[in-house]
Amino acid sequence: MGSNFHTIPVVTASGGFQLLPPRVLVADDDRYLAAMARQTLEDDGITVEVVANGDEALRTADWFRPDVIVLDTMMPIVDGIAALERLRRHEQHQDTPVLMLTSLRTVSDIKRAMASGASGYLTKPFRPDEFLKRVRWLMESPASADPASSGNALVLDT
Repeated sequence: MGSNFHTIPVVTASGGFQLLPPRVLVADDDRYLAAMARQTLEDDGITVEVVANGDEALRTADWFRPDVIVLDTMMPIVDGIAALERLRRHEQHQDTPVLMLTSLRTVSDIKRAMASGASGYLTKPFRPDEFLKRVRWLMESPASADPASSGNALVLDT
């Protein structure tokens, strides 16, 4: 399945241009779910980097420069909410869309994530097609758009 969202033009060594596929950083300590997320995105032509905790996500975001970041809430070392809050304080990542992908389902969990700067929220277990749809929507949405005002900010898969 081909993607129809933006690519990044870069200058090649010969002086020409090449379009790079979009990039998504996935941070989840559940190797099975991280692998499912990777496969779903890669099958759509997206370049994916997977890490297992929030600390690795923060370090990887700096060099990988993802178009979208997917964070699990409960991870070792630095949890997803703490990583999200740090990303929002970093100029390079303050506008990068962040999808929380988590098993936490309470209204207070969702409110906490959104108040910390999440662009979307999807609960585990997730359907791969819904996950891909959410990531695509975040890539295609302008950075200045307030996802909460669009009515599309929250996706709960029950």
